[in-house]
Amino acid sequence: MPPNLKQRLATLSLAPLLQHPWKRGFQDPTSAESDAHAKIQEVMNKVIFQAGVDFDACRVIISAAALPDPRQVSYDVLLSCVLSLSQWNKLEADYTVAFFAGGGTHAPSWNWVWKAYRSLSRKYRKNLKRLVSPACFIPTFTSNSTQSIFPKFFRKIVYIDTLSDLAHHIPLAQIDIPPAVYQENMKRERQINMPIPIRASVFGVPLEELMGYDGEKGGIPRVIKDSIQYIRCHGMKEDGLFRRSPNSALLKQVQQAYDRGQVVSLETFDDPYLASVLIKKYLRDLPTPPFPESLYPIIRQCPSISNDLSDMGAVTYIRDTLLPQLMPSTFFTEVSLHSSSNRMDAHNLAIVICPNLVKSSNPMRDVMMCIVPGGPSLSNDLPPLSSSASSSGCLV
Repeated sequence: MPPNLKQRLATLSLAPLLQHPWKRGFQDPTSAESDAHAKIQEVMNKVIFQAGVDFDACRVIISAAALPDPRQVSYDVLLSCVLSLSQWNKLEADYTVAFFAGGGTHAPSWNWVWKAYRSLSRKYRKNLKRLVSPACFIPTFTSNSTQSIFPKFFRKIVYIDTLSDLAHHIPLAQIDIPPAVYQENMKRERQINMPIPIRASVFGVPLEELMGYDGEKGGIPRVIKDSIQYIRCHGMKEDGLFRRSPNSALLKQVQQAYDRGQVVSLETFDDPYLASVLIKKYLRDLPTPPFPESLYPIIRQCPSISNDLSDMGAVTYIRDTLLPQLMPSTFFTEVSLHSSSNRMDAHNLAIVICPNLVKSSNPMRDVMMCIVPGGPSLSNDLPPLSSSASSSGCLV
């Protein structure tokens, strides 16, 4: 008589976790031990992490759908490493697991998920309050017979279809949602709706409200700080930085995440163009732009740059008259220093950045303020790098 479902699952849960850590054909596992450990650690950081507390002040573990190709990383080894994390020692009270299954290329089998659950000690299985999961992940194991065999486990499962549904169970502001999950969610809903509507807290908010008139409320806005830090570390040499556009739908999702006060790690998006456009979008949405209409007359009085190297009139005027009216920044200068790689010298930066810095009651005046005298316009094929900064380039 063949074993029934309960017997098969019991046998699976008692099976050794590390029977075959690496796939067949790997003759000398010790020769690549350090590389394997680094790979496992990298995967674990993406697959499982903590995310604050939920509505009942309980720890929340978020398991992302970022599992690698099982032919490259053994899921049994991964499970063993996950179970050895010291973070489990902190889960002495009830906790929730949110399983992001959508958007991943590789999904674990239900047998593996069941083995992971059975590998936990009784205390952690008992403290698991909810398993929040997409309804499409475990449809074949929700039959009445299966639920009757393991009623306690299945009573803990909460099925959701969208991130809006998840927001009713876990505060989204505490979750660093992976890009693949955002993309999968966009197939199901156009916008994430919170249980309680939240006013935009970053984009379109006056600087003095975020920072205070004298900076007493804190440093620069988080989206600007995150974007600059990411570009400095990963994007300075990217061709067409600040010119090329990212995925517009993903850009909207990230913008809304910042407005919700949500945790956002730009490293997970791995897109310097996304970070650069976030800066442009933030500047463009400011109610009072960095170059308000009141500064237009002062800018227009700036002397033209001459070919005479001894003529310092324009430099002196910008340094002594214009710059004291503006917020200090050296970031765009740093970008221009890598123009041999990113092709964004001061002239090209002026063309793509200036339209985001001005705003008046007359759009035509804004356009005239952004004209770079004596230089070609920026097209899909960038012009050769200019040998010196133009007069408008000094404004960035």
